[in-house]
Amino acid sequence: MTGPQYDDQDAPPPEDDWQPSDDAFPLDSFPDVPGDRLPVSRRANTPAGREGSGSGSGSGGSSGGGGGGFQRRDGGKGGDRFPGKGERRDRDGEREPGFGGGEGFERVPPQDLAAEQSVLGGMLLSKDAIADVVEVLKPADYYRPAHELIHGAILDLYARGEPADPITVAGELTKRGELARVGGPSYLHTLVNSVPTAANAEYYAEIVHERAVLRRLVEAGTRIAGMGYAAEGDVDDIVNAAQAEIYAVTEQRTNEDYAPLADIMEGALDEIEAIGSRSGQMSGVPTGFADFDQLTNGLHPGQMIVIAARPAMGKALALDTPLPTPDGWTTMGGVAVGDLLLDADGRPTRVVAATEVMTGRPCYEVCFDDGTTVIADADHQWLTETRAVRRAGGSGRVVTTKEIAATLRCDTSDGRANHSVRNTAALDLPEQDLPIPPYALGAWLGGGHTDAARITTTDPEVLERLAADGLTARRIGDTPTYALCHGAAEPETSERACAAALRELGVLGRKHVPAAYLRGSVAQRRALLAGLLDTDGTVSATGSVQFAVANRELAEGFRDLVVGLGHRCDVATERVNGRSEESPTVWTVTFTPTGEVFGPARERVVHAERRRPATPRLRQRYVVDVREVDSVRVRCVEVDNPDHLYLATRSMVPTHNSTLALDFARACSIHNNLPSVIFSLEMGRNEIAMRLLSAEARVALHHMRSGNMTDDDWTRVARRMPEVSAAPLYIDDSPNLSMMEIRAKCRRLKQRNDLRLVVIDYLQLMQSGGSRRAESRQQEVSDMSRNLKLLAKELEVPVIALSQLNRGPEQRTDKKPMVSDLRESGSIEQDADMVILLHREDAYEKESPRAGEADLIVAKHRNGPTATITVAFQGHYSRFVDMTRDVT
Repeated sequence: MTGPQYDDQDAPPPEDDWQPSDDAFPLDSFPDVPGDRLPVSRRANTPAGREGSGSGSGSGGSSGGGGGGFQRRDGGKGGDRFPGKGERRDRDGEREPGFGGGEGFERVPPQDLAAEQSVLGGMLLSKDAIADVVEVLKPADYYRPAHELIHGAILDLYARGEPADPITVAGELTKRGELARVGGPSYLHTLVNSVPTAANAEYYAEIVHERAVLRRLVEAGTRIAGMGYAAEGDVDDIVNAAQAEIYAVTEQRTNEDYAPLADIMEGALDEIEAIGSRSGQMSGVPTGFADFDQLTNGLHPGQMIVIAARPAMGKALALDTPLPTPDGWTTMGGVAVGDLLLDADGRPTRVVAATEVMTGRPCYEVCFDDGTTVIADADHQWLTETRAVRRAGGSGRVVTTKEIAATLRCDTSDGRANHSVRNTAALDLPEQDLPIPPYALGAWLGGGHTDAARITTTDPEVLERLAADGLTARRIGDTPTYALCHGAAEPETSERACAAALRELGVLGRKHVPAAYLRGSVAQRRALLAGLLDTDGTVSATGSVQFAVANRELAEGFRDLVVGLGHRCDVATERVNGRSEESPTVWTVTFTPTGEVFGPARERVVHAERRRPATPRLRQRYVVDVREVDSVRVRCVEVDNPDHLYLATRSMVPTHNSTLALDFARACSIHNNLPSVIFSLEMGRNEIAMRLLSAEARVALHHMRSGNMTDDDWTRVARRMPEVSAAPLYIDDSPNLSMMEIRAKCRRLKQRNDLRLVVIDYLQLMQSGGSRRAESRQQEVSDMSRNLKLLAKELEVPVIALSQLNRGPEQRTDKKPMVSDLRESGSIEQDADMVILLHREDAYEKESPRAGEADLIVAKHRNGPTATITVAFQGHYSRFVDMTRDVT
């Protein structure tokens, strides 16, 4: 039906221009509820709130909006002809999308009144339909308030065991004084007559539920948009609140934020009765330890459990081990949390944790074929490739120093080296602002006078390259010696300026490679290398490049430069006859590049003719010896990159950094088929999977890592693999996880997989993730601890957080930890419902009579007693188990 045209397009149509559609409900079928008392999403269905909505059959109606009540004579398009109250127009007078005019905010919320009628009609016809619907729908899921009232009456009758049909429901509504509001008895009979079949009531309920979810999504989106436009508070807090809004869309909980004690007591009594009816069976998530489960009755929803111990007694290097940094060098003894090291890809990586100095550890000296040596403890980890892996083209594995020693040589006639460690990649660092061009400095270091800004060379291409860098080489006399000058300035003045620049760098009179040049960009370091080689480099008969110098400091700087560009490097020394006692030795640095490193054409041609093709040997160094040495003071650090690798020694060897909570997760998911998630900020997912398989199959972990599994080992692994693989255990080894990311991932897992347990390994490696910087690391850990407790309550799952202890236990005679030893934050103790301190006596006393035992000290238990529980530690299987009980 086409409506009349109006001269004043901004004037609303007269009231008599609205007519009910043919399929509209009778007037007395609408609830007698004032429109201003309804939520916004429901006012559109009242006579006062229908403007611009139309019925489902009208062209302007919303999808699923059938039975909307009234239809405009203009076919529901009046919103386009009559701008809404909140309409916004641009400068050209065009209406902006999403504002008024039947678009955006004036659309009818998602609903399906026909499906709602069919659900209620089915419930009035069949008691079985009520049972099906009650599992899907809640009264608040209905779009029409009248349908919500009818649903509530049906449920009350059903709960009392009384029949629910049009007669009994009408009587129930009459008692409540709500019969007229739902449309009277005639509307109840209309519902019965409108349902095609009661058998499909559950399917209709799904449709109604989906529309309800969409309405909540629209409302949540509106609130989120409001948050964004308001921009009130921290951005991360706004994002978190927005995530909570979306999460709440599908939340099925109906609890109020508050409730009277009388209502709470009823629920508490129900829980007590339920516990009693289980005849002592556990109600929480089982941990796999009988005595612990008896003490705690399992891990319960909403609990935050802290498992704390001293950092692992191993994976450590000697304190004097050099560690490269983006700015230069430090040592294992000098590095601190927050410092930057370099990872195996040559990129900066931050130290997120560091142990105290450890003594009395069994130590070994690891020797590589390029002359590099490093002292590490027996449990220090290395990413190596064995000969079998190299021949198969596989990837390396993490092994300990002790495991390398046990499999040092291959079982071949020549006993060749078995383990190799890949070279670092070229250091990926930003360009530096350097006072002297890198090539010019390299040429002076290789062929210059120690005490003057002069260089000796017979190669004109070197002079051309210096000119390209803005320097003029002024020849002195008939010798091939040149004074370095800045451009066209007065020669003597300019030469003094060049000398002053060299003096400021600290190289005049003491030739060496400055730290700033060793940490420049790849292009800058390659230019420096070219300058050194063009003036003092040679190509051997085998195609290797050599740099020989009687200056040890310069030789070491050249080696650092070559290694930092990703090359394998060897250093040899030779005593030269006729030299003075001050410089009797020549250092020769040799490496085999696969690309161009020279500038002059002559050297490039010679190098190209003699250069060998690239081989795997050029990309790695081999472990040739591992010998036990006297124990030294050692220390370990943790870095925040995914591979857990950082560079150590002057040769920049990639090395690796660092199970009770894992046993809890095993018991939850593998043994009881309950979904759990491990957020591992320390170990990689493959390492966790290997530990799980080792613990389940009872195959020694070092056998798996070294490739020395027997046929019996393989049989046990094959037997346990299907059950382990099928377990609903999720592992996330993303580095630098923030609290906000963990919360978002846990919400998603709770929705999709009914998450029952969260494990975070470990608390000190987490980041707050907020844009507001905490005053201290202690405050940051406090905030994360509090947020973990809130996460446990929100998702109603137990959250286990691993934490480190400070050095307090080591100062005591018995070495036992206390709650006050929790590292960095006393608030961890306050937030936790349970604190479990892990203590192994044999970690401090190797000859302890309690070797192989561990104490789980339940130092805090908010819902029960504290106790000390003794379990067995099977380190070779990387697991804790119950102690064997004597049977008498």
